[in-house]
Amino acid sequence: MNKIVTFGEVLLRLSPPDHLRFTQATSFNLNYGGAEFNTCISLSLLGMPVSFVTRIPQNDLSNCLVQELNKYGVNSSNIIYGGKRLGVYYLESGAVLRGSKVIYDREHSSMAEIKPGIIDWHKVLKEAGWFHFTGITPAISQAAADETLMAVETAAALKIPVSIDLNYRAKLWQYGKSPSEIMPGLLNNCTIVLGDLNTVETYFGIEAEGNNETEKYLSAMMQLKNKFPNLQTIIFSYRGSINASHNTIGAYLYDGKDIIKSAEYDMSNMVDRLGGGDALMAGFIYGLNNYSSKADALNFAVAASALKSSIHGDTNYVSKEEVIEIMRGNTFGRISR
Repeated sequence: MNKIVTFGEVLLRLSPPDHLRFTQATSFNLNYGGAEFNTCISLSLLGMPVSFVTRIPQNDLSNCLVQELNKYGVNSSNIIYGGKRLGVYYLESGAVLRGSKVIYDREHSSMAEIKPGIIDWHKVLKEAGWFHFTGITPAISQAAADETLMAVETAAALKIPVSIDLNYRAKLWQYGKSPSEIMPGLLNNCTIVLGDLNTVETYFGIEAEGNNETEKYLSAMMQLKNKFPNLQTIIFSYRGSINASHNTIGAYLYDGKDIIKSAEYDMSNMVDRLGGGDALMAGFIYGLNNYSSKADALNFAVAASALKSSIHGDTNYVSKEEVIEIMRGNTFGRISR
């Protein structure tokens, strides 16, 4: 297929090693992260052609993140340079009964201060076969929201499939607009959405109804489809939290006619919880383009997300062969010799 284009902010992730608390930290591990950044690297590792679009300052840290993209085969030629800083987030990784904590430091970042119209989306998307973004980018600033809308409208005009991971972040949305004011305009032109019950209630006031889990998911997904008729595929993930180190994960898919439930995975002794949704989104984009069955595409996506819990950092550094092994039930983690 033609290349997949993703658009969003890259962040420096700084986290104390070995599950230490902020108050115990004397050093921090550094990773690059960001929802669309994670998704595009994962897609490239799965064998898909990907281009990443963002705005970053001209400095050594930016050079390192571009090298990271190039290392994994992601096209970085459409990155825009400008502004003075990368956004940063600090992560205190939880364990067992203690939850994780995130502190954002991304105000006045290069991406937050992007000038709408600076990206020639017709040029960027001319040979694209897919456009992907998340609800995090329009939460950064009005300028980022405006640029995202330009990208989405251009992709829709070019008849390119548009996917969004709704990704609500309560600590963002600090520039005077609420998600309910911004997100509907973006969803109008999307064809595929990944979300969950809580996020669609926050964004769109959709409340699930029903006597059991499947009925509740179907209710919310049908309401979302009715509100945004251009949506062709809706995926709602769910995560059960036994504690900070032990979760379960699964998902539902609705295509306007049928509802499909994925396999469910138990993830004990997780190495890193972050990035699971990005891994699922990448897995589903891959699955839709490589499987004839939407059920298979969904199960590939959820298996990829479950596998991410074994990997430190934001990004899912796995191959399609490793995901397929999980789908086949090889979840015992035996040594490959």
